[in-house]
Amino acid sequence: MAWTQILLSPLAAVGVGALALAALLAQPLASPPPLESIHAGATAIPQDGKAELSRFQARDGTWLAYRLYPAAGGARDRLAVVYHGSSASSDEMNAAASALAKAGFAAVAVDARGHGASGSRGDIAYVGQLEDDLADLVAHLRGDYPDARLTLVGHSSGGGFGLRVAASPVGAAFDRFVLLAPYLGYRAPTNRPATGAGLWAAPDIPRIVALVMLGRLGIDWGQSLPAIAFANRPEAAMATVSRYSYRLMIDYGPPQDWEGALRAAGGKIEIVAGRDDELMDAEAYQRAVAPLGPRVTLLPGVDHMGVVYKPAALEAIVAAARR
Repeated sequence: MAWTQILLSPLAAVGVGALALAALLAQPLASPPPLESIHAGATAIPQDGKAELSRFQARDGTWLAYRLYPAAGGARDRLAVVYHGSSASSDEMNAAASALAKAGFAAVAVDARGHGASGSRGDIAYVGQLEDDLADLVAHLRGDYPDARLTLVGHSSGGGFGLRVAASPVGAAFDRFVLLAPYLGYRAPTNRPATGAGLWAAPDIPRIVALVMLGRLGIDWGQSLPAIAFANRPEAAMATVSRYSYRLMIDYGPPQDWEGALRAAGGKIEIVAGRDDELMDAEAYQRAVAPLGPRVTLLPGVDHMGVVYKPAALEAIVAAARR
């Protein structure tokens, strides 16, 4: 083999690899058809008594939004930080936050960065920024609630994020985690097959594979690209986020080792889910998750969205937060 061939062969291999990555990155992200059960559930959530938006400044200078529901009687000893599900905002958690406030918790319903009135919709700056935002929010809230015991309540992807928080340094600030039908990762046994009537999220697998490969090389370029689309109605665009960037998709969800996180913090975690959940296999929470430590409560007649507003669900959320 000629010396020029020897030198060019590695370059050719690099070129082929680069072309392959480019092809994967270029795959278009397709949106799934609207999932009517999620739309119907979201529109059924009561919005009466919704708190006005307040804001705090995160460490990067961005002003982020939340809604504060003062505790009945002005109590300041218990504080619940409440996170919505994927594509939603603090509006989704109005009923849950209101119920917690009536039960004596000051409740803070968050617009997680990338959602609602917080930051650029559908994106964050880096994986881990949401945990930094939560640490900044807790520091902000400590001005008015210096001694309050903290509980994190999260629904669906917000529940997965709650588990991520439990496994992170900021999780040490929280006494309780109440996870509502939490998304535990695509490999978790709690996921139903994402097909047909149950298809809520459509990931761009080729693009995700390419970005994972680049990440292993220490390259974070491209992580702002959209990587997953949600089954929202087009007319809901003003109130929802229909696409996540890769970095938001990774951060607003569970840690990779969800089982290890549950084992480590299981005594602080309670899971509430509806037996009629169309996205999650509720029985799998009892079968596969409860043995890892968390207490699991399953509610008959409650689906994926019903767990944030149905009367039985609100009672279970308050009871779990109190324990």
